Amino acid sequence: MYAIAETFLSVQGEGRQAGQAAFFIRFHGCNLVCNFGNGFVCDDDAHVSKPISELTALDLVIQARKAGTHNIVLTGGEVSLDPNISKLIRYFRHEGYFVAVETNGVKIERLLDANLITYSPKIGFARKARQISYDDYLSLGHSGNIELKLLAGEHHHVDTGRWDSYALKYVQAIGNAHTFDDANMKYCVDFVTHNPEWYLSTQLQKLYKVD
Repeated sequence: MYAIAETFLSVQGEGRQAGQAAFFIRFHGCNLVCNFGNGFVCDDDAHVSKPISELTALDLVIQARKAGTHNIVLTGGEVSLDPNISKLIRYFRHEGYFVAVETNGVKIERLLDANLITYSPKIGFARKARQISYDDYLSLGHSGNIELKLLAGEHHHVDTGRWDSYALKYVQAIGNAHTFDDANMKYCVDFVTHNPEWYLSTQLQKLYKVD
């Protein structure tokens, strides 16, 4: 059984899959409490305040079939806290789904069977955030796709030297759940303009006005 905060069909607004329809499975619970300053705190209250469901892997596959897309996004909360998450990933892949997972990296070892891992470390925003170098990641034995996504803004600049080894790197402006912050967005746009090896992740779901 998996502790699920919610499931929903929507459009991915972030990273390399932006613009694609996906079935989102949001897990309950997180190991971090993030504070981004200037009133910006974690914009995902699903893991602390929303009702949760105990669902089996079969329950989730049935829901995905009804949703009608073969793109699955496992998100949270923090998905890797579930000790059985790798079984769910393998089950979905066996059924022909493309599985993307979003993680802060705390137990990234459990996610290596995914088609795509979005690693969003919360270094500087939460105690006990986990920093994983690209070499450390490769040493785990996963050769699949991974994208790095850093949250940044006018008061939280990107430390490029720390993350240069990642081939696919995104920077995303700190903002509230449904709104952008102009100053943080300007920093990120300027950063990408001057660092073309990085890409801008713009949370397009806020423009789509969807979850």
